[in-house]
Amino acid sequence: MLFDLYTHPEGWLHRLDPRTKIAILLFGSVLFVVINNVWLLAGLLVIVQLMLLSSHVPFHDIVRAWRQLLRLIVVVVLLWPFFARTGDPALFSIGPLTATRTGILMGVTTAMRIVGTSFLFYLILFTTRQNDLVAGLRRLGLPFEWALTLATALRFIPSFSATITQIQAAQAARGWQVDRGDLIGRFRGMIPVLTALIISILRTSDTLGMALAARGVGSGRPRTVWQDVKMQPLDWIVLVTIGFFFVSLLIARLRFGMGAELVDVF
Repeated sequence: MLFDLYTHPEGWLHRLDPRTKIAILLFGSVLFVVINNVWLLAGLLVIVQLMLLSSHVPFHDIVRAWRQLLRLIVVVVLLWPFFARTGDPALFSIGPLTATRTGILMGVTTAMRIVGTSFLFYLILFTTRQNDLVAGLRRLGLPFEWALTLATALRFIPSFSATITQIQAAQAARGWQVDRGDLIGRFRGMIPVLTALIISILRTSDTLGMALAARGVGSGRPRTVWQDVKMQPLDWIVLVTIGFFFVSLLIARLRFGMGAELVDVF
């Protein structure tokens, strides 16, 4: 694999069982969906960042993940307020589109949900080897082919983003400017990049297919493992801690309404 998001050196997240990290992903994703408050969402996002840093995930890898999400964040924050239907008075208008204070806050919270959920996936990708992730998914009951497909997809999506960056840098070194001209000119400027990306994807698919065939994938025989994953005491400690935190926030949100408002906690 050309780009592997797994990071070194290994920290406490690296030592966790993949099933524990999948539980963190599921618990965190639910919280990012049910909580509306800007400050609580920001707190959850900070916690995820601190988890990555405390596990010795390189800071430049975290910054690179932010850069990959930056354009999506900007688009959501800028466009969401104009399509959010609220009864608040308009702050400003652009033609038929009107932005309100509530709409802007909704755009910010939506962007934070996207970023938070994305970083929960990055948490798994930064700290889990692909073999361990496949083994963890198998232990959860997924067939091997399904687990391998899912793990491979999670690995290759960021890889293709890095491939686009490399292709653009190579084109720029040859004097090709993708962002020149008007909107139509920029779309035309992307054609060489997309062509090179498709060729790279086809080559990667061919190489991946041969590698899987060489390892007997699809032979129909029962597969064996050399090193299987298993839960350690640290996994149970993390599961109990994260589970308590998750249940407490979920009850506070659904029973007492904490985090229902966009700004006020209660």
